Amino acid sequence: MSLRTNVPLSRLPAGAALLLCGLLGAGGAGSAPAATAGAPRVDEAGRTTLPGHRLRWASAANDRGAVPATLELTQLRLSLKRSPERQQAFDAYLREQRDPASPNYQRWLTPSEIGERFGATQADIDAVSAWLRGQGLRVDSVSNSRMRLQFSGSVAAVGAAFGTQLRYYQTAGAAKRMAPADEPRVPAALAGTIDAVLDLSPAQFEPQFRIGARNASADAAQPALSLCDGGACDHYVAPGDFSKIYNLPDNLDGSGQSIAILGRARVYDTDIQSFGLRTGVTMKTPTVIVPPDGVDPGPAATTCSTTGTPSCDDPSETVKDQSEATLDVTRAGSVAPGADIKLIVSGHKGDVDGINYVIDYAIDHEPLPAKIISISFGSCEAGNSQATANALDQLFAQGAMQGQSIFVSSGDAGAADCADYFTAPAADLSRSTNILCASGHVTCVGGTSFGLGTDQHWSSTNGPGYVSASGYIPEGAWNEPRDADGNLQVAATGGGVSTYIAKPAWQNAPGVPGSAGRYVPDVSFGASSKNGYFGCMAASQGSCVPGADNRFRFLIWGGTSASAPSMAGIAAMLNQGRGAAQGNLNPTLYALGSNAGNGIFHDVTVQSSGVSGCSVGTASLCNNSLPSPSGLSGGLQGYAVGPGYDLATGLGSLDASRLIAQWGSAPVAVNLNQHGLTGSWISSQADSQGWLLEIYPDLAGPGRGVLFGGWFTFDVTAAGGVRWYTIQGDVDSSSASATVPIYLTKGGRFGSSQATSTQSVGQVTLRFDDCSNAELDYQFSDGSARSGSQSLTRLTAPITCSPSGNNGAAASSYLLSGAWADPAHTNQGLILDVNPAQNVFFAAWYTFSTTGQTSSGPSAQRWFTLQTAMTPGSTRLDDVPIYVSSGGVFDQPADTTTTAAGQADIVFHSCSSATLTYRFDSGSGFPSSGTLNLARVGPTPAGCSL
Repeated sequence: MSLRTNVPLSRLPAGAALLLCGLLGAGGAGSAPAATAGAPRVDEAGRTTLPGHRLRWASAANDRGAVPATLELTQLRLSLKRSPERQQAFDAYLREQRDPASPNYQRWLTPSEIGERFGATQADIDAVSAWLRGQGLRVDSVSNSRMRLQFSGSVAAVGAAFGTQLRYYQTAGAAKRMAPADEPRVPAALAGTIDAVLDLSPAQFEPQFRIGARNASADAAQPALSLCDGGACDHYVAPGDFSKIYNLPDNLDGSGQSIAILGRARVYDTDIQSFGLRTGVTMKTPTVIVPPDGVDPGPAATTCSTTGTPSCDDPSETVKDQSEATLDVTRAGSVAPGADIKLIVSGHKGDVDGINYVIDYAIDHEPLPAKIISISFGSCEAGNSQATANALDQLFAQGAMQGQSIFVSSGDAGAADCADYFTAPAADLSRSTNILCASGHVTCVGGTSFGLGTDQHWSSTNGPGYVSASGYIPEGAWNEPRDADGNLQVAATGGGVSTYIAKPAWQNAPGVPGSAGRYVPDVSFGASSKNGYFGCMAASQGSCVPGADNRFRFLIWGGTSASAPSMAGIAAMLNQGRGAAQGNLNPTLYALGSNAGNGIFHDVTVQSSGVSGCSVGTASLCNNSLPSPSGLSGGLQGYAVGPGYDLATGLGSLDASRLIAQWGSAPVAVNLNQHGLTGSWISSQADSQGWLLEIYPDLAGPGRGVLFGGWFTFDVTAAGGVRWYTIQGDVDSSSASATVPIYLTKGGRFGSSQATSTQSVGQVTLRFDDCSNAELDYQFSDGSARSGSQSLTRLTAPITCSPSGNNGAAASSYLLSGAWADPAHTNQGLILDVNPAQNVFFAAWYTFSTTGQTSSGPSAQRWFTLQTAMTPGSTRLDDVPIYVSSGGVFDQPADTTTTAAGQADIVFHSCSSATLTYRFDSGSGFPSSGTLNLARVGPTPAGCSL
């Protein structure tokens, strides 16, 4: 038995480390004290390094020299750090906002309220400001949340203040960029207040779209968006098609809601009006907002030149940004035509991308411009720093606390977000994801493509508004490894795992692959340019205005840029239907995604993609892999679609009407951060097998507990004998499910300290419907290909469990339930279930054979069960039968035999100390007698006393 924990050993009571097998992340030394009010100077004698600022591309080989010392840097920011107490309070309030049982449920705060309650203290801000000024730098502003401080100064002053040199670096084919040569350093007295120095190398963002032009007739009697030539038809998506395919509700249009579209250019209002006229959508013209500290990008382009540079075929970056804005406005506005659209835009200011200004404004301005935010830009995580990822996560967490729903495009370069999309693939690509998607406080929206062989779902003629889709169309992952001319290209839905941001506690659903990090995307919508979205933009020769021949040119847009604003429009209808902003949608999306029977998600699978002979090594609609420079195979391997969640399309696309109708019926959260779920659980389909679980509340931090469990079971054949596994991982008070690893321990010997080995062999996802029923999905990664599901029921009645947490009604004897072990016996122990309501004592004893060797495999494992009556308040149990079971088959019904193999006497000396004296029958293969000096594993439950 092996218990692993993310908690420093020093936080566990004596004896709690008895089953620890490799501490997975102990806490380090405490941070230096923050500056206090009234301190006129900061001690410069000691310096602390701020980690996480170095960039992979800022290497000696790419060094192009020092940045001129006199260059003025005008848009630098410090990301501040909350005190541990304020951070705990912030995290707790964020959980309470999602808990329907909490008085703080959906009590959203303003930026300044967050600053007052959870921001850096005024004393800390004053100390940092005074220090910056003392270094010859200017303090320009402090965010409303009091978590970011903007400052400026010369390169020389910045370098001296932070103990680093700013230099230019350049990689092949890329522009020269500034970055720090070393990690910045700050006075030790400020290390508890300053988290990061931002914009020493500002993130650069790219729009995520593809554009093409087509001709059509303005005559409503002629087919337009189903364009047919003989027997072949091209099908494009008009707003009415999207409504049919994804089942938008007829009674909601987003009225009363505001959607913020973030961009770098204005739109040409005539394009928006022409789009509405052609498609029959009465949508609102956007209100343009330029942040006060941003840069006005100027008026929208209204035409383009067919010659020269830039041109219609080779547009300027500004026109590309206008294309992105036009796509986003028309997607969000056509899905939710009643919503107000706020187009928040800024151009670049020096080296600082305008997207930085509009994100800050959308989240930190008062009053908030909108409760829904759509961002169709990206920057690959591998090209940015840990500090940038952390700062974005902090900012997006602020948005969540303000009730903002934030949607980000997953990217258009498949599993290699750093690649140049819509260009020929390079040979040296590597996996990465969009850094804007890394935060769990945003919903990352990927792309799908209608599956092969799905033409029957389209009509060859169009109805009003150019509608030709008949309903939902089966989908694959969006992947276009060849362009219209047949050339190989990078063009696929982004997806993968963040290397910077941890997996959120709520990200649990069938198919979620483990706990390596934040997995993306979350959901997906159509993104293929082959079945692209109808659009109008005069500056790209697609004005939608009929000419003398009664024909007009229109645009076809694709890419995940279309996905995020589409989801934003659905969120506007959701908020309208619920009568309130819903904030971060992810926890509820994953709770709903755990029940495939509700019909909310269109699961994208190999079958729905229509691909035969699917291989993740060949770019196709069944994955987001990329082609090689020479063919569809041999490029960067991405991720395949599959049942449930996958790293190409997330949970799948949505049936919007069902989502909105069932939003309030998402499973009532069972607070997993409670000892009340501790006990024995069984599956009726597996004879003589079961689970003993224990939860250690708040062991991983406020609101975050640790789940530990033992699974006593059998080999896959009856002749193989018994087997046991342990599981362990964090649980969160705001999620009714948890995904944790399965561990196999082997090499032990009964009653011995012989060394053992423990390895992860798979994972389980546990979802608690209530205090007595749970669903468990398991998937092994040990080569056995075992996977399955179990419906678990509690073997004994719940004592202290309630959906919102422990109800406080525990008798002390119940609090003896949990994991116990003798420190002299390596990775062996018992998990107890003491139930005073039913006067029952039950336990599973996980151990090994008496002849086990360090080289022994799982066949040397042994387990016993113990069961007897127990009077509440009793501290001694005599002659408890020890049972041995045989004949079982892993997770299957079987004719098993359970017989008594001995007896045990158990004496509890305290809530953390006990003695077990055992006597095995002759012929059992175990010693005739012996003693275990047991100590509780982990902290003693609050309220336990003997």
